Amino acid sequence: MEPVVQAWLTRQCELIAGVSRGVVVLSTQDGGGEVVACWPPETAAPDLATLAQVAGARRAIVGREPDPAAAPEEASTKHVQVAVPVCWLPGRAAGVAVEVTDDSAGGPEEIAAQLRCAAAGLEVAAAPRPESLSLALIVELVDVALGHDHNTDTAVATELATRLGCERVSIGFLHRGQCRVAAVSHSAQFREQTQLVRSLAGAMDEACDQDARVVYPLTGGTGDAALRITRAHQQLVENHGSGAACSVPMARADRIVGAITFEWPRGRTLAPAAVDVCESVARSLGPALEIKRSADARLLDRGRDQLRELAVRVFGPGHPTAKTIAVASLLALAWMALAHGTYRVSARATLEGRIQRAVVAGFDGYISQANARAGDLVTAGQILGRLDQRDLQLEKRKWTGRKAQIRKEYREAFAGHDRSQVSILSAKIAQADAELDLLDEQLERTLLVAPFAGVVVKGDLSQSLGSPVEKGEVLFQVAPLDGYRIMLQVDERDIADVSVGNRGKLALSAMPGRPLPFTVERVTPVATGSDGHNYFRVEARLDRRLDALRPGMEGIAKIAIEPRRLLWIWTHGLTDWLRLWAWSWWP
Repeated sequence: MEPVVQAWLTRQCELIAGVSRGVVVLSTQDGGGEVVACWPPETAAPDLATLAQVAGARRAIVGREPDPAAAPEEASTKHVQVAVPVCWLPGRAAGVAVEVTDDSAGGPEEIAAQLRCAAAGLEVAAAPRPESLSLALIVELVDVALGHDHNTDTAVATELATRLGCERVSIGFLHRGQCRVAAVSHSAQFREQTQLVRSLAGAMDEACDQDARVVYPLTGGTGDAALRITRAHQQLVENHGSGAACSVPMARADRIVGAITFEWPRGRTLAPAAVDVCESVARSLGPALEIKRSADARLLDRGRDQLRELAVRVFGPGHPTAKTIAVASLLALAWMALAHGTYRVSARATLEGRIQRAVVAGFDGYISQANARAGDLVTAGQILGRLDQRDLQLEKRKWTGRKAQIRKEYREAFAGHDRSQVSILSAKIAQADAELDLLDEQLERTLLVAPFAGVVVKGDLSQSLGSPVEKGEVLFQVAPLDGYRIMLQVDERDIADVSVGNRGKLALSAMPGRPLPFTVERVTPVATGSDGHNYFRVEARLDRRLDALRPGMEGIAKIAIEPRRLLWIWTHGLTDWLRLWAWSWWP
């Protein structure tokens, strides 16, 4: 194992620019860590070993700035240490850590991504395999598979044909139950409808259907190998000039994903050891090629593959958990499609007093006293506040004195029998009386009195003493405690289902555990915009009153409409949105 890991680490340290040190650590049974490879060789790196051990134990990417005492390079050089977990032995955690001193290598995230991708190659290369296969060859082939950005399958097939002395090597992957040739060695492009490609696909299908390697002609084969069907391989050899052919299925996680077909020229004897090498190559490269193919596939193809894999888990052999979940989901779907429930429309709601009386300023003046504010309980006739009376008192004194003077003049004119003057003074006395009555009325209006017993829902003059007010300005709003109404904001998508007489329940934020019944009394046909949505105001009457209720409380109301299927209740919002979206795009 160590030579493979050392070769892999050396290769990665050469590929990543600026790597100064690297180490691979494998966990031991006593909880410690064993250094199985390091780069440069014979270099002690205790800080990197600790970081790699932490990454393997946590199974997560770990990065940090190195300890200057452990890595005494130039102080001006930027150092970055990154470790990622790898696993090639069951039950044994492992990690690889590198130290980079060159900014051209990219950030820690890019370095970690390169190591994470290359870790798949280490897991494949370090897996147990027959002694007849060169470990160095596996490392190089996996590096070719994971290191190419384009035409990966062709590069691997060409490398295999060169290293194993084959006339042609072809790689294919399963697609809808049949193998489709993805690459042919030494051929960048090929036509799928040619007779050769069809014969290769048939040979791959023959191996995948039997889930075993198929060799033709069979030399020295005994046991199960002699009983396998080789008709497609025979046609491939006879019709396309090959001397021998061997197809080996590729698998990933106990699932066949494709096959590799090896062809040798005429006159070459196919030894059993060479067939073993081909099988080991296919077994080792299969996961790497499938990982690369899945990573490069389009999003639609990935989704289709995942759905196909899910179908295999549900309908294929084994996988009891997946089957149990599928059966439970089908039963739940059938229950939702058949069972009925009450369809309810949810809406935000605010509690308001059924009657709200405004206490306004009767004239222009100034605030002199504040006895109540919003939230206070008041009784009928209680003084809520007071306006300044000084100007009115002065004006009243003025008219009182003037009235006394006019009355004196009136008596003198009456004694002198001056009828015209008596009439004029009588009118002035009446005018003075009217002005005094008006001043008395304004003095009464300086007292801001509660019209009835209730709660002050709006108004706080304690912070406005001495401030001017204008005639008609609302200073307080009082609502009674014995009558409430609910104002609901119903979304325009649900307003068509709401009508007068519908009943429902209101859960207030202050009392979520005590829902209150109500009845819809009015649906306002005017929409208002809020938070990017249109809402209609719906007025409802509370069917039960609690002493703890206060105007201004908010909550969530649910209006009961009618019984409908549960499946429709839970999906009608999505289906309505899809219908509207389709309508907007339909020509």
